[in-house]
Amino acid sequence: MAIQLSDLQNEREVLVKDFDALKERISQVDRELITMKSNLNAVHGAIQQIDKLIKMCEKTKTMPEDKEKALNIATS
Repeated sequence: MAIQLSDLQNEREVLVKDFDALKERISQVDRELITMKSNLNAVHGAIQQIDKLIKMCEKTKTMPEDKEKALNIATS
């Protein structure tokens, strides 16, 4: 059985479709990766901001926690 030119052309078409599909999928994954990295940076920024606020809270706290709880109970 000899290989026909039409068989080779059909096989080439299948391979080109597979190649194009893989190329598109890689592009899609690249876009998703960029989005995920942006989200990661945003969450990291939020963590940094919360850490900053926690430190500010701790600095302004002058009353021991047990006394503050007692005061809150007494004033409610």
